Amino acid sequence: MTGTRMLLRSSRTPIPFSSTSNRGSAARIRSQPIVATGRRSLTVAAAENETQRKYNLTSKAKDKRYDVDPEERLNAFTSGAPALLRLGTAGWVANGVEAFPRPAKMIELYEFQGCPFCRKVREATTLLDLDVMFWPCPKDGPTYRPKAVQMSGKSQFPFLVDPNTNTQMLESDAIVEYLFDKYGDGKVPLALALGPLTTISVGLGQAPRLGKGIKYRPSRKPKEPIEIWAYEASPFCLQTREVLTELEIPHIYRSAARGSPKRPAFEAKWGVGQYPYIEDPNTGVAMFETPKINKYLNDTYAI
Repeated sequence: MTGTRMLLRSSRTPIPFSSTSNRGSAARIRSQPIVATGRRSLTVAAAENETQRKYNLTSKAKDKRYDVDPEERLNAFTSGAPALLRLGTAGWVANGVEAFPRPAKMIELYEFQGCPFCRKVREATTLLDLDVMFWPCPKDGPTYRPKAVQMSGKSQFPFLVDPNTNTQMLESDAIVEYLFDKYGDGKVPLALALGPLTTISVGLGQAPRLGKGIKYRPSRKPKEPIEIWAYEASPFCLQTREVLTELEIPHIYRSAARGSPKRPAFEAKWGVGQYPYIEDPNTGVAMFETPKINKYLNDTYAI
């Protein structure tokens, strides 16, 4: 399933966030990438001021990191298995990421959280510190899975669309190679270059999640995509991505693994750095804390 490069170069048909909206809002968001430096700057201050003006922080970060409520400990344990089996891959950005080429437009991925081939690509985007527009494609999803099949000609995931090079691509290994070639140093890390062994380790890690993040649950679509600051190795971020996938909620993923140059600007928003964190432009809500974020997503968008 992986290893054969498949390029599909063609014009793309825009996908609406809902049956009555267009992608104008997404275009505005995509044209405003987060720019961060290693010191407090006007950019960092602007991020703080704009966020607090636009959003109501309804769930603050706990003072003590990794403080898991007793009823959430089993969930946290099983969601940590993927990172354990992957030896922490995508917990940090790649060395030298500050000098890597950055895409002018956000790349797009059609995929779903519970897919091991998709996780390989998400690990690559985290290592490369790339922000991604995700179109969730859970099984039986009525919106983005059929569109991806129409565009690629196959019911196969992940499916990459890069508007910077007019490239559309299937096959996880080929996508990983492409990303490191275009937006890295051209060298795929060993953890992502072992072919079937990489896929097996990813699959074994995801097994304790018992199929979460795979199948569609009926939902109402937001008019604009939710933004999430997260990174692939985090078990807490994994849980929120499962919900986003199951509810087929489009989301802009601001990758922020350890060492990311974007972290200072993010941490300036509310004076704390904790992941995941979401901003919902549809409701003006901003939130930390995985259980509360997931409850909010279910209460707001699940039917």
